[in-house]
Amino acid sequence: MTTIMEVTHNDVALQAGVSQVAQNAMSYAIKRVGARPLNFSGSELAMAMSYTPSIPYWYEINLYRTTEQSFVTAIRRFHQSEDKQDTVQAWQSETLEEAIDKLTAHDAAHDVPLAIEIDTAIAPAAEVAAIALHLLSEISDTRRHYQSLVGEFLYDLESGS
Repeated sequence: MTTIMEVTHNDVALQAGVSQVAQNAMSYAIKRVGARPLNFSGSELAMAMSYTPSIPYWYEINLYRTTEQSFVTAIRRFHQSEDKQDTVQAWQSETLEEAIDKLTAHDAAHDVPLAIEIDTAIAPAAEVAAIALHLLSEISDTRRHYQSLVGEFLYDLESGS
């Protein structure tokens, strides 16, 4: 599901919305894994979420415009289980194209935790191979899930829906 807060796909709309961003500006502090929080004032332009009850995780992607007319992209991965930690990655970009590139360049394989502990020194090769195949399957599913959301998000941005 994608929600477009404002038309963002052409430069005329971007320039026309400058005063609107300043009037509707909110303060944001996005926590990031391994980095300082990303603090800015601005407005959310678009959001998409991939929540499905049958999947143990989901993504939320956000696109913001700052009052300085730069863009912030955020990718959040949430887990249904309380035992797993949600993650957030966010970047600031000078142009809309650079912000969108952050979404398309993100490799969701990095979001897949290696939740299996195995002593490879004593584990049979077949067990190690089975674990590797399971991990490859999880990576493939996660990439497809994320890429599907990004595709929907970009389609909605282009069509203005």
